[in-house]
Amino acid sequence: MAIKVRSGGQWIEVAGVGPQGAQGAQGAQGAQGAQGPQGNQGAQGPQGNQGPQGTQGPPGPPGPTGSSDVRSMNEASSAGQSNTTSSAYQNKVTLSVNTISTSRVIVYYGFEHSHSDDDNNQSVQTQIVTTNGSFVGGNRLFTNRNSAYVSVQEQLLDISSHSGTRTYAIQFRRTSNTGRIRNAYLCAIEMTV
Repeated sequence: MAIKVRSGGQWIEVAGVGPQGAQGAQGAQGAQGAQGPQGNQGAQGPQGNQGPQGTQGPPGPPGPTGSSDVRSMNEASSAGQSNTTSSAYQNKVTLSVNTISTSRVIVYYGFEHSHSDDDNNQSVQTQIVTTNGSFVGGNRLFTNRNSAYVSVQEQLLDISSHSGTRTYAIQFRRTSNTGRIRNAYLCAIEMTV
C-alpha cells in the first residue's frame, strides 16, 4: 500500500513496507577448500624387539692338506773338550732316529775343532756321517791345521728311504800329534713326505 508524505510543500508517494517474505532455499554447497600444509614429523617410535636368530650357514670347504708332517725332533750334544792321538775316527756325538720309508731328516750340526800344532802338514779332521741314511751331497769333512779353534755350524738333508733306525755321528781324528774337539751337537728333525 502506497503512502504519501509532504516534502517541500509537495506530496510524494513512497512505497509501503509489506510483510516479511518466506525464507529462501539453501544455496548450493561451496567448492572444497585447498589442502592445508603438511604437519610436522612425529617423534620416533620405540625400538622394536630383536628378531629370531637366522639359520646356520653351510660348512665351508675343507682346507688344503699339508705336504709334510713333523714326526719327531731329537738332539744330542757334548760340550767338553775331547782329544785324540789316533788316526782312526773317534765318535764325539751320535744320534739315532727311528724312521719310516717316507721319512726325510734335516740334521743340524755344529762343533769346534783344533790341532795341537800349527803345522800345515798336520791337522785335525772332523766328519759328519750317517748309517742307513743318505745325505744330499754325501758326508761332510772339515780340516783344521791350526791350534786355534775353528767353529762349524751347518745342516744336511737325509733323503734315504730306509725304514728303521738311522744313525748320525760327528767323528774326529788327527793326522799326527793331537786333535781336539768341543761344543759338538746334533739335532735331527724327522718329517714325512
